[in-house]
Amino acid sequence: GCGETPYIKLLTQLYGDRLLIANATGCSSIYGGNLPTTPYTTTPDGHGPAWANSLFEDNAEFGLGFRLTVDQHRQRTIRLLDTLADRLPVALVKALKSDNVTIKHQREQIAELRSILATDNSEAARQLAASADY
Repeated sequence: GCGETPYIKLLTQLYGDRLLIANATGCSSIYGGNLPTTPYTTTPDGHGPAWANSLFEDNAEFGLGFRLTVDQHRQRTIRLLDTLADRLPVALVKALKSDNVTIKHQREQIAELRSILATDNSEAARQLAASADY
């Protein structure tokens, strides 16, 4: 049988909705992409692991593309945060830039940021609201 399923279960238990899976075609693609069902579930908020399958033997490069994309979005979001820093609470900006917080606390901070940005009609505020999850 396929040996990947215990690893998929472990990864989803450890990382949950923060997990990005760059899959290679094989047993795990059958297990992970057996539509209309899927082994990956979402939280009540609709968050769940991101899973995509590469048909070719390039899933390492495919996964690297995931990582580079997330890094670029994060850098852009930090630049926008810096642009709007004078309109935001100092503690919130500092906390949002920190990587040393729990995911629950980070999501609470993002919700606070979004509520503040909702009152700002600038283009930078709209862009930051759109990319705040990064």
